[in-house]
Amino acid sequence: MMIYFAPMEGITDGILRRTHQEIFGGVDVYCLPFHKLTHTLSLTTREVRDIAPEENRGLTVLPQALTRDPGQLREWLRYVADLRYPCADLNLGCPSPTVTKRGRGSGMLRDPDALRAFLDSVFSAPLPIPLSVKTRIGVEDPGEWPSILQVLSRYPFEHVTIHVRTTREQYTGGIHPDAFALALRQGLPRPVYNGDLRCVRDVADLLKACPGTDAVMLGRGLLADPALARQLQGGSPASPDELRAWYTALYRGWEQRFQHTIALGRIKKMAELAGHDDIQQKRLLRRAESIEECIEAVMDRKE
Repeated sequence: MMIYFAPMEGITDGILRRTHQEIFGGVDVYCLPFHKLTHTLSLTTREVRDIAPEENRGLTVLPQALTRDPGQLREWLRYVADLRYPCADLNLGCPSPTVTKRGRGSGMLRDPDALRAFLDSVFSAPLPIPLSVKTRIGVEDPGEWPSILQVLSRYPFEHVTIHVRTTREQYTGGIHPDAFALALRQGLPRPVYNGDLRCVRDVADLLKACPGTDAVMLGRGLLADPALARQLQGGSPASPDELRAWYTALYRGWEQRFQHTIALGRIKKMAELAGHDDIQQKRLLRRAESIEECIEAVMDRKE
């Protein structure tokens, strides 16, 4: 099974990607947080650093762009190709209102005809590198998915990652694995499942519900259990020593690059994104003033 590590802005940077690969592994492709393209195609300092080959040495990564301008996308693809990356991704999945109200991200799914015109322009000439896409199954209702799927099926995407929620459902609404099953039945090339895969059992249930699934994208599940991908590849669960080494290495890397407050804040945010409902743990994390106190709060729940 092919395993992708989902991008999460402010968390899954080069420090986390390299640390994860060194301690746990199991991930085939680490996806980069998206670049918000502008008419000048100027990237932020953080974006330039994050996509730099030296930041990703020894990793297979997938850069991603957010834009509704075909020209911007094609120019960005040339930039990515010059960095010698083998593939790049188009974001049609971001549900943030600040993104969708500008008709970008999953906001592009609102009008399938406009999406078709955009993609016709993108693929009007050979691309410098293969392009993949990440999408949601609609804006307001899963019933929009068949029309969106029909559009996406027209183009030679390297793969299509399907987050099985609508824009309105954000990250906490109910999931719709039947939408992924429809993509499999209709022969969409190389579909990748994304949405609420938190443990080995979740993936096993997916494979029963959607036979033929051979690629998944994991996000919060890997933050909650960084050995999840390794286990799906037949490896062992995370040991307490590995978990302590994981949080310690992340903190030290972020403290060196930024500062103590930011590094500690990122560790706390990771625990929050992992979706733990343990009230006591949340209180301990909120009060933690050192990495040792953070690790104690997280490990108390795991041990």
